[in-house]
Amino acid sequence: MPRYVGFIRNVDDSRTGLSPGEAQRTLEAYVTWSDDLERQGKLVLSSGLSHSQSRVVRLVDGSLASTDGPHTEATEVVGGFIVVEADDLDQAEKLFGTHPHLRFGPIEVRKIGENGCEA
Repeated sequence: MPRYVGFIRNVDDSRTGLSPGEAQRTLEAYVTWSDDLERQGKLVLSSGLSHSQSRVVRLVDGSLASTDGPHTEATEVVGGFIVVEADDLDQAEKLFGTHPHLRFGPIEVRKIGENGCEA
């Protein structure tokens, strides 16, 4: 079955002002969503991403160059990812469309290439 990755994008100020109780309820909603998908056999893998341990690597004039990342000046930063199995992109969109994160920021959904990079 095809796999789709959802990149969880955090908008800089989306969670400021949450009370400790609201933060706890949000965390519980995330866990419940993942548990439900796991019971359905649709969840493959999910994880948050470190904000303090990352680099952007590129070639500059044939030499390796890197900068610390992610770029915190960006308005949206990828804060995590979720991989699901779905029949097609429409079904993947519906699965991610129920994620509680959407109240804080978008989720970019992309098909994982079955034979490497695909158009």
